Amino acid sequence: MDPSIIFDYIPKQLLPSLGIPLVELLPDLCLGWWTPPSLDLNKYNRLKYLRVLLLIVAWYPIFELLFPIIEDSSIYSAMVIFAVASIISRPLLMEKQIKRVTSIGLWNAVLPKEKREALWIVVTNSKPSDINKFDELAARYVNSPTKISGVVLCIVCSQLYEKLPDMEDKIKLLGGLTASIVGGIGMGGMRHANLLVDIVFRLVFGLGFITMLHYLSIVSDQLIIKSI
Repeated sequence: MDPSIIFDYIPKQLLPSLGIPLVELLPDLCLGWWTPPSLDLNKYNRLKYLRVLLLIVAWYPIFELLFPIIEDSSIYSAMVIFAVASIISRPLLMEKQIKRVTSIGLWNAVLPKEKREALWIVVTNSKPSDINKFDELAARYVNSPTKISGVVLCIVCSQLYEKLPDMEDKIKLLGGLTASIVGGIGMGGMRHANLLVDIVFRLVFGLGFITMLHYLSIVSDQLIIKSI
């Protein structure tokens, strides 16, 4: 396959943004948003700063292209603030969540993978009881950055939707947003429950995110053409 086909769909400026779906397709690199299937929590926690750097590098060209597209500066500012807040808070809250799980004596015992996964699911799905302790309070809201990221994607798509003249393209954009959200929710829910379904959701998320990048490039090109 001719590599130039990729550039016909995603411009070179947005290639760093492909790192987001790429690391989700290869979760055992421990660079993705969710914990890896291997449950190598030490490696995942150790690479938290690299994950933050990767996300900043990936989102920067998206914000750069969106700046002239979003006419309301307050919407653009809110979107950037939400994105930065989710990127920074996610590793901090996950660190508290991981500490909560690994502090259990059973976790440090020799367990088969299935039982370790079951223990992770049980502990992470149970609400911390002592909200007066900061660590437990932080673990209670560990999913908040993911929800904020979903809001950011919705803001991006709403702005692109208004700028697309063709209804077919608008429907495809909404399909990409839906796929990204469904894929993200699916990965979060099935990562340690069913490997095959998890892989399907990885692909769904990747296709949805790439679709949104594609329409971001289209709207950006249209804006450039109009300004000439």
